[in-house]
Amino acid sequence: MPTITIFKQDLEGLLAGPGEARQPITMEQLEESLMLVKGELKGQNPDTGELRIELQDSNRPDLWCCEGIARQIRVKRQGALVRYDFLTATSTSVKRLNVAHGLEKVRPYVAACTATGLRVTQEGLAQLIQTQEKIAEMFGRKRRTVSIGLYRLGAIEFPVTYDLVKPDDATFTPLGMDTDMTLGEMLLVHPKGLEFGGILAGQDRLPFLRDAKGQALSFPPIINSREVGEVRVGDDALFVEVTGTDLSMVVLTLNIFAANLADRGAVIEPIEVMYPYKTDLGEAVMTPLDLGKSRTLPVRTIEQALGQALGAHE
Repeated sequence: MPTITIFKQDLEGLLAGPGEARQPITMEQLEESLMLVKGELKGQNPDTGELRIELQDSNRPDLWCCEGIARQIRVKRQGALVRYDFLTATSTSVKRLNVAHGLEKVRPYVAACTATGLRVTQEGLAQLIQTQEKIAEMFGRKRRTVSIGLYRLGAIEFPVTYDLVKPDDATFTPLGMDTDMTLGEMLLVHPKGLEFGGILAGQDRLPFLRDAKGQALSFPPIINSREVGEVRVGDDALFVEVTGTDLSMVVLTLNIFAANLADRGAVIEPIEVMYPYKTDLGEAVMTPLDLGKSRTLPVRTIEQALGQALGAHE
């Protein structure tokens, strides 16, 4: 089960919403509220406000972060779900991400969006990185099914291409290094290549993300470019992408990051992903995308599941 670290002051800010005064929460209130997310407080540092929380729900990756916990508490307090218009956006995006032929046999799916109008704080950056790692590790099966890339948007020119290249045909300076390396060298030398390179074992061509200028963004699911793939405190515009082998999990993961950034005040712009092959969602897919389906259930069925009767207003 995931154990995450959050900061009390960050949680209080997210409970209030962007641009509003923090909503203080006592430790007693917090421990009671954590029941909503099947969470338990495992430790705290009163001096720094750091909280360590263990979550028992392995089926709700959206809750494995400060934003998700705050969102669930807000829903309980307000009695209404949070609505995100970008999940149902029509095809008006001017930004596209083009997928290359052949990726259907390697790592077929990608989803992406941009987030602008926010300011990345120290706590916010810590949550982005932690959520990225927790989801890729547990929900994404150690990046095999899902991996996430975060970038500084200002340096990226669209359309972005999710490409397939030979190991020696693309070079860039990866995070954690000071010199350019080929993708093949990254698999042999870089710590992340050594850790996750087995995902791409046997492939003679490798996934490569680049922008319209040919600038390298990343080598999914291994490592980002240090030039544009190192998000910093103070950044105000981000590009987020998710790649993987399960389309619904890829889209769901992007939805989580988009909602988290929106909760921090960002404006989310969907990106249209263009596939050269068929997917369950078509060949042109706007992401983020609402994957939910409405269902009609008898009230009696809900009452039986809850173990209590519901009044008319409920």
